[in-house]
Amino acid sequence: MAASDAFVLLLTGPAGAGKSAAAREWAASRASTTAHIPVDDVRELVVAGFADPREGWTAETQRQYDLARRNCAAMAKNNVAAGVTTVIDDAIFPHWESCDYAGWRAALGETPHYLVALLPDETAVITRNARRHGRRLLAPEMLHVIYEMMEPWRDQRRVPVLDTTNLLIPEVALAIQRAVETLRASGDSG
Repeated sequence: MAASDAFVLLLTGPAGAGKSAAAREWAASRASTTAHIPVDDVRELVVAGFADPREGWTAETQRQYDLARRNCAAMAKNNVAAGVTTVIDDAIFPHWESCDYAGWRAALGETPHYLVALLPDETAVITRNARRHGRRLLAPEMLHVIYEMMEPWRDQRRVPVLDTTNLLIPEVALAIQRAVETLRASGDSG
């Protein structure tokens, strides 16, 4: 793949949407070199002093999130410059300025990128969350708030929204690929 063909794919959705699993599957299924960067993994590189968002969104949580987003964007831009397409999974909220798409657009700059939202029904999110552990397991109340804050993705037309409720991970990866092909054909990058 030529560097000019590489791009960044941002995958968003609530906790339990299948972002990380789908991102890994999509990256693994590609014929060209593709990397996967989970923002949560980069955030959790902070060991001492980690600001856990489950304990509330504070100025320190925001600072650590912003740093992780900038680090992920820098890695992705370096990858794309070297011809490596990169998928980043993150909870990108449509109407919460602290974690919105505008922040990613600014961080990625001129690097070609596309955004796809995974949005299963809330019951599926609850079921999937119950299988999580550690920092990834969210309280039902927080999960509901996050889900409600992601719902507005359904009301816009620019970002493809994939209902992953009844899809297996390989099916989600295929749906992501179709969405990416449509976005790339339209020339609508970032």
